[in-house]
Amino acid sequence: MTGDTPVLGPDGRTADGSVVADGLRITGRERRPVFGSAFLVSAAALVVGGGIVAGAFAVSWGLFLEAGRTAEGSIANEESYVAYIDQWDALVKVAFGVYPLLGLVAVVLIAWLLTAQAVTVAHVRERANGPDGAALTLRALGRRTRPHVGAAFRIQLLTLACALVPALAGLLVLAVVAMEKVPGVVWPTYHDPATVQFVLVGRILPVAIWALGLVLLYRFLPATAVRVADNCSATAAMRRSWTLTRTTRLRTTGICLSGSVAVTLAFMVLKWFGTYVAHWAGLLMLATTGDNVWVTGVLVIITPVAVALVLLPLVLAPMGVLLACLRERLDAGGRGARTRSGSTTA
Repeated sequence: MTGDTPVLGPDGRTADGSVVADGLRITGRERRPVFGSAFLVSAAALVVGGGIVAGAFAVSWGLFLEAGRTAEGSIANEESYVAYIDQWDALVKVAFGVYPLLGLVAVVLIAWLLTAQAVTVAHVRERANGPDGAALTLRALGRRTRPHVGAAFRIQLLTLACALVPALAGLLVLAVVAMEKVPGVVWPTYHDPATVQFVLVGRILPVAIWALGLVLLYRFLPATAVRVADNCSATAAMRRSWTLTRTTRLRTTGICLSGSVAVTLAFMVLKWFGTYVAHWAGLLMLATTGDNVWVTGVLVIITPVAVALVLLPLVLAPMGVLLACLRERLDAGGRGARTRSGSTTA
């Protein structure tokens, strides 16, 4: 007897519904490990990321105070001034040191979060197919996640590197057009409207390159779940993810794009919520620095984004479950296709 290998749902029955429905069902039933791991990641982001940002403010404190004194002196003398004119280069150097550290922290936390969700889905399947019906505790989740984190981290770095190539290529096209290095393509001005050549090269071409980059990124997104399921190396997991999504590029892109839209909308809502936090943080900073609007202005600008990023793991956790379910469905479909092919040959 041949046929597709069934994919079991959390209740032990065949999951014939959509991947999204399966992911939402597991998220709802396993909300303790799913959102518990997300809260742990949010706490780590708050402590580690907040510590890095606080350290950057501490290093730049004298620069902000000097900028305030310079501006106030110019205003008192009725002179024109430019904000941070003597401090800008030093502040940029601090920013270039902070951003890579924050990016590294983000990659580590995302790797752990996606791995934890893949482990949660694997536990659901094991519980449905075996006699062990014990719930997955956070301690057990951490113990089962730990061996995979190193490979998951390498997967995130490799995926990021692959996604950066088309991202930088699109920016390069814009830079070349802006420098008027493309024959026949001129950047539009107030008096010279955009030409057809500019629209094609300066607008459509970069967007097309970035769209291809998104498709490339989406084909590697299930790689972390592949690592958990197959216990393979990072490069082997990425090759397997590429193979699984080869015949389902449209389906994979649609599911991942829907998840990306949901995450983006959630980020915008969380950022809006962060504006209220920024208001009170700004008042506190004004009281602390003697009404120094320069350091307060920077704090108010970054706080909404920081709040959104700290709370974003609560949205990324269901996305991790969705990717694990997608990997499982693609793997089952691939085994079923190979089985049918072997039966036909025989």
